[in-house]
Amino acid sequence: MVTVRRIASHLALGLAGVVAALVIFEIGVRVVNHWIPYFYCYDRYRGWGLRPNAEGWYRREGKSFVSINSDGFRGPEFTKAKPPDTVRIAVLGDSYTQAIQVPYDKTFCAVAERQLRRCTSFSGRRVQVLDFGVDGYGTEQEAITLDRQAFAYAPDIVVLAAFLGNDIRNNSVVLEGNQCRPFVVIRGGKLVPAGPFDDSRAFRLWCMARFDYRDAALPALFKNAWQILTAERRIPTPASPVEAAINYNIYKPPADRAWRDAWHVTEALITAMHDDVSRHGGRFLAVTLDTGIQVWPNPRVRENFIKHRGLTDLFYPDKRIQQLGKSIGFEVLTLAPELQRYAQAHHVFLHGFSNTPMGFGHWNELGHRLAGELIAQRICHMENGQMTGVPAANVQ
Repeated sequence: MVTVRRIASHLALGLAGVVAALVIFEIGVRVVNHWIPYFYCYDRYRGWGLRPNAEGWYRREGKSFVSINSDGFRGPEFTKAKPPDTVRIAVLGDSYTQAIQVPYDKTFCAVAERQLRRCTSFSGRRVQVLDFGVDGYGTEQEAITLDRQAFAYAPDIVVLAAFLGNDIRNNSVVLEGNQCRPFVVIRGGKLVPAGPFDDSRAFRLWCMARFDYRDAALPALFKNAWQILTAERRIPTPASPVEAAINYNIYKPPADRAWRDAWHVTEALITAMHDDVSRHGGRFLAVTLDTGIQVWPNPRVRENFIKHRGLTDLFYPDKRIQQLGKSIGFEVLTLAPELQRYAQAHHVFLHGFSNTPMGFGHWNELGHRLAGELIAQRICHMENGQMTGVPAANVQ
């Protein structure tokens, strides 16, 4: 009898310990989610997406309160049924488009929406710009977002905001390190699925565990703490303007098969996206975003970078997409040359924040404002029926 009581007592103590541990763990999770909010979740088609209704303060680069709507993209709620006399513009992209570094009303999507209200061709119609950007996305994930999410909102215009600083790598099953995403390769002239995310259920299960830790966010704490502790070792400087997130092979023609294939896949994906939009009766605009070095205000820093990297043209990737648009027949807006002229003339940085090195990372509010104005100008040109290649007006 005594033995049974002792066993029961030990079991009760053990159960109480487990309950206490779970309570402490839950409190820890809530603290982590408050100070280091997590906006992502597993997605069976794209690898990951934005978690519906997530919100919180983002402070690691810039500062903003981020809200994800109920359909899993940043910005206000939209009805899927398009209201009468409304023009909808869907913007697809990666972290530059998601833009959690700045308040939503300062993002280039919000700026473009306000600017387009002044376009006389849209007179009498309401303009809505929907931001479908997700951090880390490659072009295949953006194409899937278009098919599975954006088309449900009946967009009249689709804008692909291509960040060539890493999109080319993101599209390569050989070059990309983060394999929790769908890849395609070209076989027999067609794009076909490839990679472990498509081939392995076990791998997809691991990806699900990786992204769905809303209720087990302590790994995020350790990850973010490690990044914070080691960040000082990797801070870029004007003398060494190297950013880990950017592949510097983009500034010159591909030198090996892996990069050639990556470019071919990227170009094929953009072409397929254009064709998909056309089949849905919409118009397509590809916008190539800039990298920090392309728009560095001091030309000597850019010249030194070109010399030390053995480059000839910082705008090589932008020109390549521009040429693709001419050959296929879709609009391309290259932002980097115009933004470089502005940054140099006004001696300002378009990248960087008070809590990060200036000139690096994502666009600050000024960068977003200028980009939004230029994109709005091009869309207005398109609506006016102006020819492909008409340069955007100078931003003020």
